[in-house]
Amino acid sequence: MELLAPIPTLATPSLQETVDFYVSVLDFTCKTLDEQWKFASIQKDKVTMQLVHPQAKFPFGISTPFEEPVFTGAIYIHMDGIDELWEKVKDRAEVCFPVQNFDYGMREFGIYDNNGYLLQFGQQISA
Repeated sequence: MELLAPIPTLATPSLQETVDFYVSVLDFTCKTLDEQWKFASIQKDKVTMQLVHPQAKFPFGISTPFEEPVFTGAIYIHMDGIDELWEKVKDRAEVCFPVQNFDYGMREFGIYDNNGYLLQFGQQISA
């Protein structure tokens, strides 16, 4: 048995606005946008995410009542070229914390997407 890669599924009240954010700010590509199923799939390099409207048809729908996006963690994305991405997004998204080096050997920053989900980006550096 082998686990391959997680694919986060984020609920959003507006599929198109969320697709637009990921495409225009983070250079993702929209692979699927299906209004009937209320589902979208976006991808950049090796990262794939799914976006669903709270009223999406099975199997994409969420099983709890939905009033607004809520997520107590973060989507953490390992990458190369973190400074280039930081320069691209720092003025185009709400910043959680600016790019900085951490003692554990990572250079990271965090932004919020248009729904308020925390996206953290990290690149390994010498500790």
